Amino acid sequence: MSQEPAVWFPSIRAGTGADVFIQRLCEALVARGIRAEITWLPHRVEYLPLSVKVPHPPAWANVAHVNSWLPRRFWPQELPVAVTVHHLVHDPAYGPYRSQLQKAYHDLFIRHRELQAIRRADAVTTVSYYVRQTVSLFSGRDDITVIYNWADFEKYPISLHDGRRVEGTVRLLMAGSRSRRKGYDLLPELVKALGTGFEIRYAGGHVDDPVKIDGVIELGWLSEDALIHEYMMCDAVVSLSRYEGFGYTALEAMVCGKPFYGFATSALPEVVAPGCGVLVPIDDVSALATALHDFRARLDQSEGISPSASRSRALSHFSPRNVDRYIDIYQSLIASKGTD
Repeated sequence: MSQEPAVWFPSIRAGTGADVFIQRLCEALVARGIRAEITWLPHRVEYLPLSVKVPHPPAWANVAHVNSWLPRRFWPQELPVAVTVHHLVHDPAYGPYRSQLQKAYHDLFIRHRELQAIRRADAVTTVSYYVRQTVSLFSGRDDITVIYNWADFEKYPISLHDGRRVEGTVRLLMAGSRSRRKGYDLLPELVKALGTGFEIRYAGGHVDDPVKIDGVIELGWLSEDALIHEYMMCDAVVSLSRYEGFGYTALEAMVCGKPFYGFATSALPEVVAPGCGVLVPIDDVSALATALHDFRARLDQSEGISPSASRSRALSHFSPRNVDRYIDIYQSLIASKGTD
Protein backbone atom coordinates (compact mmCIF):
# COMPACT_ATOMS: atom_id res chain seq x y z
CA MET A 1 0.00 0.00 0.00
CA SER A 2 1.45 3.41 -1.00
CA GLN A 3 2.24 5.96 1.71
CA GLU A 4 0.01 9.01 1.92
CA PRO A 5 1.85 12.12 0.70
CA ALA A 6 2.42 15.05 3.05
CA VAL A 7 3.59 17.94 0.90
CA TRP A 8 5.66 21.00 1.81
CA PHE A 9 5.84 23.96 -0.57
CA PRO A 10 8.79 26.30 0.19
CA SER A 11 7.84 29.03 -2.29
CA ILE A 12 8.98 32.50 -3.28
CA ARG A 13 6.13 34.99 -3.16
CA ALA A 14 6.72 36.76 -6.46
CA GLY A 15 3.27 38.12 -7.23
CA THR A 16 2.98 36.03 -10.41
CA GLY A 17 0.88 33.17 -11.68
CA ALA A 18 3.32 30.75 -10.04
CA ASP A 19 2.01 31.95 -6.66
CA VAL A 20 -1.54 31.25 -7.76
CA PHE A 21 -0.57 27.78 -8.99
CA ILE A 22 1.01 26.82 -5.65
CA GLN A 23 -1.93 28.20 -3.68
CA ARG A 24 -4.48 26.34 -5.80
CA LEU A 25 -2.52 23.09 -5.74
CA CYS A 26 -2.10 23.25 -1.96
CA GLU A 27 -5.81 23.95 -1.47
CA ALA A 28 -6.75 21.11 -3.81
CA LEU A 29 -4.54 18.65 -1.93
CA VAL A 30 -5.99 19.68 1.43
CA ALA A 31 -9.50 19.26 0.01
CA ARG A 32 -8.54 15.66 -0.80
CA GLY A 33 -7.49 15.04 2.78
CA ILE A 34 -3.76 15.34 2.10
CA ARG A 35 -1.66 17.39 4.47
CA ALA A 36 -0.03 20.26 2.59
CA GLU A 37 1.42 23.60 3.63
CA ILE A 38 3.13 26.58 2.00
CA THR A 39 6.07 28.42 3.52
CA TRP A 40 6.18 31.75 1.70
CA LEU A 41 9.64 33.21 1.21
CA PRO A 42 10.33 36.89 0.37
CA HIS A 43 10.98 37.82 -3.25
CA ARG A 44 14.57 38.76 -2.50
CA VAL A 45 15.34 35.04 -2.14
CA GLU A 46 15.70 35.10 -5.96
CA TYR A 47 18.55 37.61 -6.03
CA LEU A 48 19.82 37.76 -2.41
CA PRO A 49 19.38 34.19 -1.18
CA LEU A 50 22.00 34.52 1.58
CA SER A 51 19.95 37.33 3.18
CA VAL A 52 17.11 34.95 4.06
CA LYS A 53 17.23 32.25 6.72
CA VAL A 54 16.60 28.76 5.36
CA PRO A 55 13.39 27.35 6.90
CA HIS A 56 13.30 23.83 8.26
CA PRO A 57 10.83 21.48 6.59
CA PRO A 58 7.90 20.45 8.81
CA ALA A 59 8.50 17.19 10.67
CA TRP A 60 5.38 15.68 9.09
CA ALA A 61 6.41 16.36 5.44
CA ASN A 62 7.60 13.47 3.28
CA VAL A 63 7.91 15.29 -0.07
CA ALA A 64 8.65 18.86 -1.21
CA HIS A 65 7.38 20.68 -4.30
CA VAL A 66 9.24 23.78 -5.50
CA ASN A 67 9.38 26.24 -8.36
CA SER A 68 12.37 25.94 -10.69
CA TRP A 69 13.65 29.41 -9.65
CA LEU A 70 14.06 28.50 -5.96
CA PRO A 71 17.77 28.55 -4.97
CA ARG A 72 19.19 25.15 -4.14
CA ARG A 73 20.02 26.10 -0.55
CA PHE A 74 16.27 26.26 0.17
CA TRP A 75 15.64 22.70 -0.99
CA PRO A 76 15.19 20.24 1.90
CA GLN A 77 18.05 17.77 1.70
CA GLU A 78 16.16 14.97 3.43
CA LEU A 79 13.05 15.02 1.24
CA PRO A 80 12.43 14.06 -2.40
CA VAL A 81 11.75 17.16 -4.47
CA ALA A 82 9.37 17.77 -7.37
CA VAL A 83 9.95 20.82 -9.57
CA THR A 84 7.37 22.53 -11.79
CA VAL A 85 8.25 24.77 -14.76
CA HIS A 86 5.48 27.12 -15.88
CA HIS A 87 7.31 28.72 -18.80
CA LEU A 88 10.96 28.84 -19.69
CA VAL A 89 12.37 32.35 -20.00
CA HIS A 90 15.46 30.89 -21.70
CA ASP A 91 13.36 29.68 -24.64
CA PRO A 92 14.60 31.55 -27.76
CA ALA A 93 10.95 32.21 -28.67
CA TYR A 94 10.58 34.14 -25.40
CA GLY A 95 13.64 36.28 -26.10
CA PRO A 96 12.03 39.09 -28.15
CA TYR A 97 9.67 39.93 -25.28
CA ARG A 98 12.34 40.50 -22.63
CA SER A 99 13.92 43.83 -21.87
CA GLN A 100 17.71 44.04 -21.69
CA LEU A 101 17.40 44.31 -17.91
CA GLN A 102 15.25 41.18 -17.74
CA LYS A 103 17.66 39.30 -19.98
CA ALA A 104 20.60 40.26 -17.77
CA TYR A 105 18.68 39.18 -14.66
CA HIS A 106 17.70 35.85 -16.17
CA ASP A 107 21.22 35.19 -17.40
CA LEU A 108 22.99 36.21 -14.19
CA PHE A 109 20.61 34.93 -11.52
CA ILE A 110 18.26 32.37 -13.03
CA ARG A 111 19.75 30.41 -15.93
CA HIS A 112 22.29 28.22 -14.09
CA ARG A 113 20.02 27.83 -11.08
CA GLU A 114 17.06 26.68 -13.17
CA LEU A 115 19.21 24.34 -15.24
CA GLN A 116 20.50 22.64 -12.09
CA ALA A 117 17.02 22.51 -10.56
CA ILE A 118 15.63 20.71 -13.59
CA ARG A 119 18.55 18.29 -13.79
CA ARG A 120 18.70 17.46 -10.09
CA ALA A 121 15.02 17.29 -9.16
CA ASP A 122 13.57 13.88 -8.34
CA ALA A 123 10.65 14.69 -10.65
CA VAL A 124 9.96 17.49 -13.13
CA THR A 125 6.54 18.59 -14.32
CA THR A 126 5.45 21.21 -16.86
CA VAL A 127 2.03 22.74 -17.49
CA SER A 128 1.99 22.07 -21.25
CA TYR A 129 3.69 19.98 -23.92
CA TYR A 130 5.12 23.16 -25.36
CA VAL A 131 6.92 23.91 -22.11
CA ARG A 132 7.99 20.29 -21.84
CA GLN A 133 9.73 20.55 -25.21
CA THR A 134 11.53 23.78 -24.28
CA VAL A 135 12.63 22.35 -20.91
CA SER A 136 13.90 19.15 -22.51
CA LEU A 137 15.93 21.07 -25.11
CA PHE A 138 17.29 23.38 -22.42
CA SER A 139 18.26 20.72 -19.89
CA GLY A 140 18.67 17.48 -21.84
CA ARG A 141 16.20 15.82 -19.48
CA ASP A 142 13.47 13.67 -21.05
CA ASP A 143 11.56 12.20 -18.09
CA ILE A 144 9.27 15.22 -17.74
CA THR A 145 5.58 14.86 -16.93
CA VAL A 146 3.00 17.21 -18.44
CA ILE A 147 0.13 18.08 -16.12
CA TYR A 148 -2.23 20.72 -17.43
CA ASN A 149 -3.50 23.44 -15.13
CA TRP A 150 -7.11 23.16 -14.07
CA ALA A 151 -10.05 25.29 -13.02
CA ASP A 152 -12.56 25.05 -10.19
CA PHE A 153 -15.79 24.56 -12.10
CA GLU A 154 -17.88 25.48 -9.07
CA LYS A 155 -16.26 28.93 -8.98
CA TYR A 156 -16.73 29.46 -12.73
CA PRO A 157 -20.35 28.60 -13.53
CA ILE A 158 -21.37 28.66 -17.17
CA SER A 159 -23.08 31.85 -18.25
CA LEU A 160 -25.26 32.50 -21.27
CA HIS A 161 -25.41 36.22 -20.54
CA ASP A 162 -25.17 38.38 -23.63
CA GLY A 163 -23.56 41.69 -22.69
CA ARG A 164 -24.07 42.94 -26.24
CA ARG A 165 -27.86 43.02 -25.79
CA VAL A 166 -27.50 45.04 -22.60
CA GLU A 167 -25.13 47.70 -23.95
CA GLY A 168 -25.74 47.52 -27.69
CA THR A 169 -22.14 46.46 -28.33
CA VAL A 170 -20.07 43.30 -28.25
CA ARG A 171 -18.35 43.20 -24.87
CA LEU A 172 -14.81 41.80 -24.97
CA LEU A 173 -12.73 40.96 -21.92
CA MET A 174 -8.93 41.04 -21.84
CA ALA A 175 -6.79 40.13 -18.84
CA GLY A 176 -3.05 40.31 -18.24
CA SER A 177 -0.14 42.56 -17.42
CA ARG A 178 0.73 45.59 -19.50
CA SER A 179 3.76 43.93 -21.01
CA ARG A 180 5.09 43.38 -24.50
CA ARG A 181 4.82 39.61 -23.99
CA LYS A 182 1.12 40.05 -23.29
CA GLY A 183 0.79 42.26 -26.37
CA TYR A 184 -0.42 45.36 -24.58
CA ASP A 185 1.41 47.49 -27.15
CA LEU A 186 -0.95 46.06 -29.83
CA LEU A 187 -4.12 47.16 -28.03
CA PRO A 188 -4.53 50.57 -29.77
CA GLU A 189 -4.12 48.85 -33.15
CA LEU A 190 -6.82 46.30 -32.25
CA VAL A 191 -9.22 49.04 -31.11
CA LYS A 192 -8.73 50.86 -34.43
CA ALA A 193 -9.19 47.66 -36.46
CA LEU A 194 -12.40 46.77 -34.64
CA GLY A 195 -14.02 50.16 -35.05
CA THR A 196 -17.40 50.86 -33.47
CA GLY A 197 -19.70 48.28 -31.94
CA PHE A 198 -17.12 46.75 -29.58
CA GLU A 199 -16.27 47.47 -25.96
CA ILE A 200 -12.99 46.16 -24.51
CA ARG A 201 -12.69 45.77 -20.75
CA TYR A 202 -9.07 45.29 -19.66
CA ALA A 203 -8.24 43.63 -16.34
CA GLY A 204 -4.59 44.25 -15.46
CA GLY A 205 -2.16 46.99 -14.57
CA HIS A 206 -3.00 49.28 -11.67
CA VAL A 207 -6.11 51.38 -11.16
CA ASP A 208 -3.94 54.24 -9.82
CA ASP A 209 -1.92 54.26 -13.04
CA PRO A 210 -4.58 54.26 -15.76
CA VAL A 211 -3.65 54.17 -19.44
CA LYS A 212 -6.31 55.92 -21.44
CA ILE A 213 -7.03 54.22 -24.76
CA ASP A 214 -10.26 55.19 -26.51
CA GLY A 215 -12.60 52.20 -26.59
CA VAL A 216 -10.91 50.49 -23.63
CA ILE A 217 -12.20 50.43 -20.07
CA GLU A 218 -9.25 49.88 -17.71
CA LEU A 219 -10.34 47.79 -14.71
CA GLY A 220 -6.97 47.44 -12.97
CA TRP A 221 -6.14 44.30 -11.01
CA LEU A 222 -9.31 42.48 -9.93
CA SER A 223 -10.07 40.07 -7.14
CA GLU A 224 -10.88 36.53 -8.21
CA ASP A 225 -14.61 37.08 -7.65
CA ALA A 226 -14.58 40.34 -9.61
CA LEU A 227 -12.69 38.71 -12.48
CA ILE A 228 -15.14 35.82 -12.59
CA HIS A 229 -17.96 38.36 -12.79
CA GLU A 230 -16.26 39.96 -15.80
CA TYR A 231 -15.99 36.56 -17.50
CA MET A 232 -19.66 35.94 -16.86
CA MET A 233 -20.75 39.30 -18.27
CA CYS A 234 -18.67 39.39 -21.46
CA ASP A 235 -19.48 38.02 -24.91
CA ALA A 236 -15.97 36.79 -25.69
CA VAL A 237 -12.46 36.79 -24.23
CA VAL A 238 -9.59 38.26 -26.27
CA SER A 239 -5.84 37.99 -25.81
CA LEU A 240 -2.94 39.66 -27.58
CA SER A 241 -0.38 37.53 -25.76
CA ARG A 242 2.63 36.53 -27.83
CA TYR A 243 3.90 33.82 -25.48
CA GLU A 244 2.11 31.55 -22.99
CA GLY A 245 3.38 28.58 -21.04
CA PHE A 246 -0.22 27.48 -20.66
CA GLY A 247 -2.95 30.09 -21.14
CA TYR A 248 -5.08 30.46 -18.02
CA THR A 249 -7.20 33.23 -19.53
CA ALA A 250 -8.20 30.90 -22.36
CA LEU A 251 -9.11 28.15 -19.91
CA GLU A 252 -11.17 30.44 -17.70
CA ALA A 253 -13.03 31.72 -20.76
CA MET A 254 -13.86 28.16 -21.81
CA VAL A 255 -14.98 27.17 -18.33
CA CYS A 256 -17.48 30.03 -18.46
CA GLY A 257 -18.59 28.93 -21.93
CA LYS A 258 -17.13 32.00 -23.61
CA PRO A 259 -15.19 31.86 -26.91
CA PHE A 260 -11.52 32.81 -26.87
CA TYR A 261 -9.78 34.87 -29.56
CA GLY A 262 -6.01 35.19 -29.66
CA PHE A 263 -2.74 34.28 -31.34
CA ALA A 264 -1.70 30.72 -32.25
CA THR A 265 1.46 30.90 -30.18
CA SER A 266 3.41 28.62 -27.78
CA ALA A 267 0.96 26.58 -25.65
CA LEU A 268 -2.33 28.25 -26.61
CA PRO A 269 -3.16 25.75 -29.40
CA GLU A 270 -3.06 23.00 -26.74
CA VAL A 271 -5.77 24.76 -24.75
CA VAL A 272 -8.06 26.26 -27.39
CA ALA A 273 -9.49 23.57 -29.68
CA PRO A 274 -11.61 24.24 -32.79
CA GLY A 275 -15.12 25.12 -31.72
CA CYS A 276 -13.90 26.84 -28.55
CA GLY A 277 -12.50 29.95 -30.16
CA VAL A 278 -10.25 31.25 -32.92
CA LEU A 279 -6.46 31.54 -33.04
CA VAL A 280 -4.75 33.62 -35.73
CA PRO A 281 -1.06 34.08 -36.62
CA ILE A 282 0.97 35.91 -33.99
CA ASP A 283 0.86 39.73 -34.25
CA ASP A 284 -1.79 39.57 -37.00
CA VAL A 285 -4.14 42.11 -35.45
CA SER A 286 -6.04 42.49 -38.71
CA ALA A 287 -6.87 38.76 -38.80
CA LEU A 288 -7.93 38.90 -35.15
CA ALA A 289 -10.23 41.85 -35.82
CA THR A 290 -11.70 40.05 -38.84
CA ALA A 291 -12.43 36.98 -36.68
CA LEU A 292 -14.13 39.17 -34.08
CA HIS A 293 -16.24 40.90 -36.73
CA ASP A 294 -17.30 37.46 -37.93
CA PHE A 295 -18.20 36.57 -34.34
CA ARG A 296 -20.30 39.71 -34.07
CA ALA A 297 -22.14 38.83 -37.30
CA ARG A 298 -22.89 35.35 -35.97
CA LEU A 299 -24.14 36.85 -32.72
CA ASP A 300 -26.54 39.00 -34.73
CA GLN A 301 -27.81 35.76 -36.25
CA SER A 302 -27.83 34.01 -32.84
CA GLU A 303 -25.07 31.66 -33.99
CA GLY A 304 -22.27 32.23 -31.50
CA ILE A 305 -19.75 29.58 -30.51
CA SER A 306 -21.38 26.87 -28.43
CA PRO A 307 -20.89 27.47 -24.68
CA SER A 308 -21.33 23.76 -24.03
CA ALA A 309 -18.50 22.87 -26.43
CA SER A 310 -16.06 25.19 -24.64
CA ARG A 311 -17.01 24.00 -21.19
CA SER A 312 -17.00 20.34 -22.23
CA ARG A 313 -13.43 20.64 -23.49
CA ALA A 314 -12.38 22.37 -20.28
CA LEU A 315 -14.01 19.63 -18.22
CA SER A 316 -12.41 16.80 -20.20
CA HIS A 317 -8.85 18.20 -20.29
CA PHE A 318 -8.47 20.75 -17.49
CA SER A 319 -10.56 19.53 -14.57
CA PRO A 320 -9.45 19.30 -10.91
CA ARG A 321 -8.83 15.61 -11.58
CA ASN A 322 -5.42 16.72 -12.88
CA VAL A 323 -4.39 17.17 -9.25
CA ASP A 324 -4.49 13.38 -8.90
CA ARG A 325 -1.49 13.18 -11.21
CA TYR A 326 0.56 15.22 -8.78
CA ILE A 327 -0.49 12.85 -6.01
CA ASP A 328 0.70 9.92 -8.13
CA ILE A 329 4.08 11.62 -8.56
CA TYR A 330 4.38 12.31 -4.83
CA GLN A 331 3.59 8.69 -4.00
CA SER A 332 6.15 7.48 -6.53
CA LEU A 333 8.83 9.75 -5.05
CA ILE A 334 8.07 8.63 -1.49
CA ALA A 335 8.20 4.98 -2.50
CA SER A 336 11.46 5.51 -4.38
CA LYS A 337 13.00 7.34 -1.42
CA GLY A 338 12.01 4.49 0.85
CA THR A 339 13.92 1.98 -1.26
CA ASP A 340 17.15 4.02 -1.43
